[in-house]
Amino acid sequence: MIEAVAVIGPGRMGRQIALTCALGGCRVLLVDLKPRADAGAGLADARREIARDLRLMAEEDVIKSAEVGPALERIEERTEIAGLETCGFVQEALPESVDLKREVFARLAGRIADDAIVASTSSTISPRHLADAVRGPERFLVVHWLNPAHIIPLVEVVPGAATSATVVDRTVTFLTRLGKTPVRCADSPGFIVPRLQVLLMNEAVRLVEEGVAMPEEIDRAIRSGMGFRYASVGVFEFIDWGGIDILYRASAFMRRATGDERYRTPRLVEEKMERSELGPKTGRGFFDYAGETRERFETAKVRQLLRRLKREREDDAP
Repeated sequence: MIEAVAVIGPGRMGRQIALTCALGGCRVLLVDLKPRADAGAGLADARREIARDLRLMAEEDVIKSAEVGPALERIEERTEIAGLETCGFVQEALPESVDLKREVFARLAGRIADDAIVASTSSTISPRHLADAVRGPERFLVVHWLNPAHIIPLVEVVPGAATSATVVDRTVTFLTRLGKTPVRCADSPGFIVPRLQVLLMNEAVRLVEEGVAMPEEIDRAIRSGMGFRYASVGVFEFIDWGGIDILYRASAFMRRATGDERYRTPRLVEEKMERSELGPKTGRGFFDYAGETRERFETAKVRQLLRRLKREREDDAP
């Protein structure tokens, strides 16, 4: 069981990860290796923000007020790599620079326990670009937290070619203990969420460039439409629910109308069309809806959406 954690980098993500681990009962060493005129400035700002966010979490009843003080006491600051030998989990949380991350991993050699898990919080850099800088690449993987890391449940777990299955399992168990939702994915640039998110954000900017809508209108559409729906219905669940044939025809129309290859129909959608695996209406899409499964699925999703609508109306009520 992991009882002590080292977080290398007290920036936006590092301080949020430290907060999460401290709330989970871990002793946390928050390490700032960046040269500064005021050596403690970065760590002082991190502690200020951590204290603020813990207070906000208590005010919003996400945690109990009695948890704030003990969580802060579990976080210790360091300005050098020292005392990390007892840490079972070492999370690098540095800027997206391959060279910087590799340099720090090299500095960790011989300074951490041989069985400590070493993780990078990179959102785009694949494990293959970093693993050989770690002494013992079998214990290295990417653990990508989503900003704000202490609030967003999802954490992407991305093993490299040399990562042992035991390390992956231990990491998933640890994250689950912290109250997170770990999702495993293969080593591919952008992993899951960043890969989808880059497309979405770029397309939103293009809508503004083309004069289709203003930023505030697009944000309102996301909050009240896609964001509302996808909080309860997964992307593949919605493809099935709406119908794979609908996606097939929409993709074809958008490709013709725009002439842009980014709307090209995926091969897997074409294969589903050929097999008439269109979703609940045919008994199978990306998921199986045989027997009573369709009714259970649709009832559950409608109920979840109705509950979300009720909560939003309650929040908006004067």
